[in-house]
Amino acid sequence: MNKTTKTFTYIIGIVMTVAMVGSLILPMISSQVGLGESYLETPQPTPFPEPTMPPPPDTTLIDFDSRYLHRSGLFTIGAPTGWNPSSDSNTADELRAGLNNSDVRSVVELRISKNHARLSDVDSLSDFLDKTWLGQTWSGYTGWDETGRKIVGDEVLQIDFNVRRGRSNLIARQESWIEGGDIYSARVVTAENAARELKFLLHGVADSVERISEYADAPYNWDAYFDNVDKHMVRYPTNWEVTDAAEGLPATIEGDSAVLVVSALDGALGSEDDAKDWTENWRAGVKARSIQAVDIAGAPGYRVSYRLKTLDGAVASGSIIMLQGTDDRLHVANIRMPDLDEDLLAVDAAEYPWLAVLDSFRLLPDLEVDIR
Repeated sequence: MNKTTKTFTYIIGIVMTVAMVGSLILPMISSQVGLGESYLETPQPTPFPEPTMPPPPDTTLIDFDSRYLHRSGLFTIGAPTGWNPSSDSNTADELRAGLNNSDVRSVVELRISKNHARLSDVDSLSDFLDKTWLGQTWSGYTGWDETGRKIVGDEVLQIDFNVRRGRSNLIARQESWIEGGDIYSARVVTAENAARELKFLLHGVADSVERISEYADAPYNWDAYFDNVDKHMVRYPTNWEVTDAAEGLPATIEGDSAVLVVSALDGALGSEDDAKDWTENWRAGVKARSIQAVDIAGAPGYRVSYRLKTLDGAVASGSIIMLQGTDDRLHVANIRMPDLDEDLLAVDAAEYPWLAVLDSFRLLPDLEVDIR
C-alpha cells in the first residue's frame, strides 16, 4: 500500500469515528434544548388526591321507627334508616351502642354510664366530661379537636368536634345529660359537608332512647336473650353462651355448668297442684320439692324446685319459673345444675349465684324490636 492510500484510509476512519460519536451525543444534547433551569430542579412528588366527600344523606328518607335492642337488654334506640349495628359493648360501668352508615361516612352512638361521681347538674357534668374522658371515646379515630361547648336548655351539655379518620375530615356533635341517676351521651359523626343532617340525626337518636323498666336495677355487664315472637327475655353473664335458639322455639343457654332453657307453650296453670303436675310430667325422673306462687313484673305464675334423677343414677337439682302471659300461653324458664342435690327454694341464693339468671326471666309483650 503506497503512502497516498494509507493517508486516505486514515482520513476515512477518522470521519466514521466522528460520525458515530455524534450520533450518540447529539440526541442527548437536543433532548435538553428548552429545559432551561427546570432541568436542574429537584423532582416533586405526585400529590395524593384529597378524599371525596359523599353527598349528605337525604333526611326525607330517614326515620327512627326501627328499634335496636342493645346486647344488654337494658335499652333500645331508634335506628336511623340506612344505619346498621357496628359495635356495642357493656361493662360494669357503661353501656355503648354504635350504628354505622359507611355510604355517607356517618356513625351514631349512645353511651349510658354509671354516675359514680354523683353528678347532679350540667355544670358538674361539663367538668366531668374533660379531655381525658373525651380522649378515651375517640380512640378509634386518627385525631380530634373540641371546637366548642355550651349548655342547652339548662339540662343538656352540647360539645362540637372536628375529627379525623385517615385522611378524611369529619365533624361531630355530642349531647350529654343526667337522667335517672345515669349519664347519657348521644353522639353523631358525619362528613364535614353534612352539618344540617348531623343535627337531624342527633335529635332523632337522643329522643328515641328507651330504657326497659323491668330491668331498672339490673347489672350492666350481662347479656340478654329476647325472643321477639314469644316476647320473653332472660339475662345472663357475658361468659355464658346461647347454644341453641330460634324465635318462637325453645332456647338453651349454658354457663358455669348450669343449663337454662326458656320456652313458651299453650296452656295455663290454675293452682300449685297444676304447677307440681306440670313439673313432674316435664321429664321422667323429676320430683317436685317446693312450690311458690309468684308475680313477676305483673305476670302471675309459680316457681317450683325439683330433683332430677337420670336412668344411670346421676342426680341434678333445678328450678322452674312458669308465668302466664297475656297471650294466653305459659312461659317457662327452667335451670338445672348437675351433681347437686338441694331444694333450690330453700337455699341461700347468694351461695348459688347462677340462680340470679333464672330470676331475670321477664315477659315483655309490648317490646317491639327490629334490630339486634
